[in-house]
Amino acid sequence: MRITTFTIFNQLVRSVNDNLRSLSKSNNELSTGKKINNPSDDVSGMMKVMDYKVSINEIEQYKRNIDEAEAHLGFADTTMSTVTAVLDKARELAVLGASGAAERDKAASEVAQLRDQLTSLANSKFRNKYIFSGYATDTQSFDAGFIYQGDSGEINVMTDSSATVAMNIPGDQVFSSGGDTYMKTLDNFYNALMDPDSEPADISAFIDEFENALDQVANVRADIGGRLNNLEDRKSNLEDRNFTLKTYLSEVEDTDLASTISEISKTEVALQSLRQSGAQVLSQSLLDFLK
Repeated sequence: MRITTFTIFNQLVRSVNDNLRSLSKSNNELSTGKKINNPSDDVSGMMKVMDYKVSINEIEQYKRNIDEAEAHLGFADTTMSTVTAVLDKARELAVLGASGAAERDKAASEVAQLRDQLTSLANSKFRNKYIFSGYATDTQSFDAGFIYQGDSGEINVMTDSSATVAMNIPGDQVFSSGGDTYMKTLDNFYNALMDPDSEPADISAFIDEFENALDQVANVRADIGGRLNNLEDRKSNLEDRNFTLKTYLSEVEDTDLASTISEISKTEVALQSLRQSGAQVLSQSLLDFLK
């Protein structure tokens, strides 16, 4: 079968177009750093890319949830540290009062300050929300009569696909021991100190109450510490998974720059050869026409 000049020319055109498409694809990969820029580039690879990206986005959201929970619990723990100091000082005053060594008026004034400070701590806000009010974060936790105004709701956040953690502790679990709130106990202590008829034995009863309160606060702080440790472990696990998924994503999606540059060079050489071949074919065809 005779191969005509027209056939050769068509083959050259197809080869040029194929190489131009290959060059355009390689240049696009070089500029974006990605070997999959369109679904048509690699349908199976694109599906993997989408799956990896969904998983990575989920992990990033879990990490943000953990950061938020850590911030709330860390603030609560700092608050409870101050609560411990207030109650410890109150216990010291009760010990002095029970021994008769304290000046009652002076001690009562100090107890009143501790009561007010503790009330302020119990009504602490974080990011303009009451942290000890349960779900009712817009409601002040305790009123002027030291009565709890919140609810018992725990605000849970997702830390993984099947794990949650409560980032708050309702105030009725934090600021009460033996039925009364710590603020009410301090107020009763103040009244006992101000009562001229009260005996040292009446004052000594508050020592046990403050020690019980300190034990309760210690339990709360242990709970918070346990949650923070759990969150830290989960965050570390998520970061490991995130790194692994990003590695897999890079293997599927990212281009090999050295290989791509080499491919571009080879394609450019091929195009140059095709241009030279095309010029020869056209030149010979023109000579045959002139003959």
